[in-house]
Amino acid sequence: MKNLQETMKQLQKASESLSRLSIDQEQPWKALSQMNQILDTNFWENLVVLSKHATPATQTAPQEIVTKVKKARKRKAKEEPASISVEETPFFPVTDIFQTDHLVIVCCELPGFARDSLEVTLLDQQVLELRGRIREHVYTPSRVQSERTAGSFCRKITLPVTVSSKGMKAQYQDGLLELYLVRDQNMRERKTTFRAKL
Repeated sequence: MKNLQETMKQLQKASESLSRLSIDQEQPWKALSQMNQILDTNFWENLVVLSKHATPATQTAPQEIVTKVKKARKRKAKEEPASISVEETPFFPVTDIFQTDHLVIVCCELPGFARDSLEVTLLDQQVLELRGRIREHVYTPSRVQSERTAGSFCRKITLPVTVSSKGMKAQYQDGLLELYLVRDQNMRERKTTFRAKL
């Protein structure tokens, strides 16, 4: 027990030293040198001693967490219906539209997007309907804060000019989906749907 108390005192001293650490804006690398002195071999040995004294109830093996996540995913998959009807999500994904002499380019932010779920429909050559799904994170059952969007989405986007589905191209990179549509003045198509290969 005495060894544990000594370890705690040394860790407290290291913590106090870190809190008093000053960072010089002109020489920020000095702070790293100071931190290296504070967090020396002795500091890490003390952490090992503390971890040995931790009770098994407070430690969770990584394999246990993975098993819990897998079980939660299976349970959720059983609970979800086979087909989900999706109402229009008017402001998701956020979208920019660009127009050149020959193209209309629609750029959407879709981080975590399931590439095989994209369905693009062109209505009356001027309304683009996007449907797809954002995958949930594997640790969703353990989430403590949520800001990102997950699940199915549907968005209708009115384009500035009429376009043709012929030559339509899709590209997905770095969380951005870009759709390239050829401008077309002739109204011929009523509805065209396709699945993009990304």
